[in-house]
Amino acid sequence: MSNVIKFSINGDTNAEQVTEKVKKSVSALEKNIEGIENRFKSFGKDLFLSFAAPMVLLNAAMSSISAAIEKNRQAVQDAKAVAEGGGNKYMREGTVTSAQEAARRRQDALDRKNAKLAAEALAEEQGEEGGFLGFGNEADKAGFQFIKESTGVLDFARRAGKTMLMNMGWSDFSKDEEFQQVLEKRSAARVAADPEQIEKKRQAEAAVKQKEAAEAQIQAQKEVDKMPTTFKGPEGFSNVVGVGANPVLEAMASQLEEAKRTNELLAQLVTPSRTNGWMDTPSAPAPSRAAMLKGK
Repeated sequence: MSNVIKFSINGDTNAEQVTEKVKKSVSALEKNIEGIENRFKSFGKDLFLSFAAPMVLLNAAMSSISAAIEKNRQAVQDAKAVAEGGGNKYMREGTVTSAQEAARRRQDALDRKNAKLAAEALAEEQGEEGGFLGFGNEADKAGFQFIKESTGVLDFARRAGKTMLMNMGWSDFSKDEEFQQVLEKRSAARVAADPEQIEKKRQAEAAVKQKEAAEAQIQAQKEVDKMPTTFKGPEGFSNVVGVGANPVLEAMASQLEEAKRTNELLAQLVTPSRTNGWMDTPSAPAPSRAAMLKGK
């Protein structure tokens, strides 16, 4: 690895030879140094490749595995979506029923979670409204109302203790369901007393009534359209006036006349006249309807 340069100069006899030896020795040394530098460079490259190449292969393998997992997950989701939508001809009825039940459970859990998050977020937002430097805001006012709505001594103590913990920061009022309901009631009361909201509500109700009236009118027009445009009288009626007697009309007139007579006889039975004689004597039997008709 190292070269030792040894030389001696003997007057004028060997100066050139010594100089040539020195040049050769320096040239050899430079070559050795260049070779060492090249080896260090190659070593750095080899070291980098020996470390990077396996990492590249590992990343490629992980990417391939992740892509396969994602593809399989998407295929499962697609199959579940088909089952939730009613399935196909190869799916069992039980598979479809299970998928739909699981979908309802997931949706119910999501709805519950959204309701909880919405209530907490709105309670926090409303509680921070108003006040100065964190005092006298909506949360403080709701706290007084929360205590005021207590139903007894024990409930008063419980509500007061809970409110105190909230004021001291040891409990979060936005996550307490009872406190959320108080904030919601206060918000509803403000909306009910807001003139702008009152006018919007009135306009909405008027629009609903107008829509209902329009729908009722449309339905009535449909019923009118269903009615026949021409009147067909009973069979036997003549459409020509003055062309002989109509037997149907004569029969109807005869029935009306008979009904009139029957009504008159019934009226006589209910309110009899004293001049008839048969009602004056209790023992006298009442004449039959047939006898009365015959006498008529």
